[in-house]
Amino acid sequence: MLTPYRVLAICAVCLLTTASASAQVLYGSLTGVVTDSGGAVLPNATVRVTNTETAQEASSLATAVGSYTFSNLAPGTYDLVIQATGFRTLTRRGIPISANTLRREDVTLELGQVSESVTVEAGVVSLQTDTADVHAELTTKDVINMPLPRYRNYQSLVNLVPGATPGQYQNSVQAAPARALSTNVNGVNRNNNATRIDGALSVFLWLPHHTAYVPPAETIDTVNIVTNNFDAEQGFAGGAAITVITKSGTNNFHGSAWELHDNGALRRKTSSTLLRSQRT
Repeated sequence: MLTPYRVLAICAVCLLTTASASAQVLYGSLTGVVTDSGGAVLPNATVRVTNTETAQEASSLATAVGSYTFSNLAPGTYDLVIQATGFRTLTRRGIPISANTLRREDVTLELGQVSESVTVEAGVVSLQTDTADVHAELTTKDVINMPLPRYRNYQSLVNLVPGATPGQYQNSVQAAPARALSTNVNGVNRNNNATRIDGALSVFLWLPHHTAYVPPAETIDTVNIVTNNFDAEQGFAGGAAITVITKSGTNNFHGSAWELHDNGALRRKTSSTLLRSQRT
């Protein structure tokens, strides 16, 4: 029988779980198992991750079964350091962490002194085994280096995602001043797409198939596009759950500049040429 106290306890657990899960839309996670060369797990190993761009650190201890997990890691590149008594310190560099993804890094420690160290470069993950969602990712290099027609809109690159139709304008500048592009994913109605910008749902209530705000290309860090098997925290999405992460501060200076040249004389010449060809 459910007493009032049990009901309150269940509600509290649900709220805590929801709060923890929703953060994953903005952040990524890193998990793995620490073992020795014989395959035995190493409990209580010290595990530390460092963001190479911001120098922000997080540390933890491996569990009794040798596993470790870091949740809510800001997207970026990380170094992983693992230490255990009687084993050499292992450093794995260059681990990419993306928003709304779970990265697995299982490690094996070698016998030796803690003062001895082994440094390796992180490999490329070819198979996603810890989550079932189907997603694509656009990095800041993709957005900056690839051609962006139509107001330099990052949504032009959604065309590269399997199952997506080419993005199109559906309304006038007066009706949709942000000039958002509309697309269908996997045959689902375009109104069912949901775009979040730094965790906030961007919805144009009058025209729900448009995003209310389109961030400038130079401000975008990552675009995560989930097209199937959405997680629970990605509600309000049917065709695609799109998460846009904008850039944050680092220890380095960055900048960008570009120009647009619109030659009116050439435009008039082109128009007159087309007019003469039509007359002939």
